[in-house]
Amino acid sequence: MTLTTLGLSLQTKCQAGAQLLFTRVALGSGQLSQGQLMQALTALINPQMNLPITAAVVSGTGTAQLSATLQNTTLVTGFYASEIGLFATDPQLGEILYAYANAGNTADYIPAGGGADVVNLVFQVVTVVGQASNVTANITVTLYATQADFLSHVNSITDPHPNWLQKGPQTTTATHFWAQQAADGKLRPIALADAQAAILGGNANTIPVMSAQIDATNRELSNMALYMQAMQTYPDYNALIAEGFTPITNSDVFGCQITSVGAGSNSLGVATLQGIVEGSWYTVTDGVNQEQVQITSVIQNGSTLRAQLASNIVNTYNMATAMLYRSTAQIISGTVGQPGSGNAQGAGNQSASVWAPSTIWTGTIANSVVVAALLTTQANSGSFTITGNIAFDASGNVTLV
Repeated sequence: MTLTTLGLSLQTKCQAGAQLLFTRVALGSGQLSQGQLMQALTALINPQMNLPITAAVVSGTGTAQLSATLQNTTLVTGFYASEIGLFATDPQLGEILYAYANAGNTADYIPAGGGADVVNLVFQVVTVVGQASNVTANITVTLYATQADFLSHVNSITDPHPNWLQKGPQTTTATHFWAQQAADGKLRPIALADAQAAILGGNANTIPVMSAQIDATNRELSNMALYMQAMQTYPDYNALIAEGFTPITNSDVFGCQITSVGAGSNSLGVATLQGIVEGSWYTVTDGVNQEQVQITSVIQNGSTLRAQLASNIVNTYNMATAMLYRSTAQIISGTVGQPGSGNAQGAGNQSASVWAPSTIWTGTIANSVVVAALLTTQANSGSFTITGNIAFDASGNVTLV
């Protein structure tokens, strides 16, 4: 760039303390005529477009580097960019042509916008500023950053994002959390007290109270269990099932008849919703098959009552005897007259069952031997359906195992 006469005059004023304010960069298609001097120009010969200044850096060598962005989006007619001018504000004359350059016949062509050629260029204009102590420019914010700008940002030894969270040492005195208020992909700070209220339904002062209540409840439950054991009353509630399955009768704990259930289903029909506790575990059994289920919710649609389950039903059940119990007991199989036969046992030792008609499985004597005798003789054998290899003894009795 060559300083114009007006530019040199402004330079003199700047040495005396005047401000050197750059206003814009302009491109033109003009050619210098024979003997025409660039220093004498006060404007571009044939101006075509103005370029906004996006950055200005003053070096220690008496020069300034200005960045200007060229976009042909709104350019109506293409032209050869043969001349470039840098404009500044003179305190007496207003805007002047401060520096000028002309490429002559080596100029590049700038095509019109709207076509196949999209031009986005960043010009680096270097000009003399001498000893001017107050050099500024009218900066226009641009949507583009050069590779050098980006790398300078990334490799900055200072904090490039002073207002953003930075990883620091571990702390035990947090005052805020980051939380999502809605499904909008934004994190927002929430005060510790507000987070405690949202999670606990109160503040941190409620935690010791809740802990004390839990301890008191645990002690009370232990005392109740000790008392029931001493009184030989339901020593193992989890193993409590008392049901003959012929006919269906409720056990001495909660139980209700199942009206519909199928393998693979995640719900079952029940005769009543009264007494069903959402979230609790239950045993589904028909005296032969059994499994534990967790009820997540209950649904009533007219006369239809259903319990929604956390997982699908595995077994197939006989609707004539299918029952739902609030118990994790299991009916234990075994040989009649031998340990383990005719008992209900807690979920810690589960096994499949072999059920015989009229046998009452009882949890009130969990893990104790129960002998079930079917009074069947040859005289009344017509009242029974007999399958398999069955033989009567000399007394006319038959033993079922």
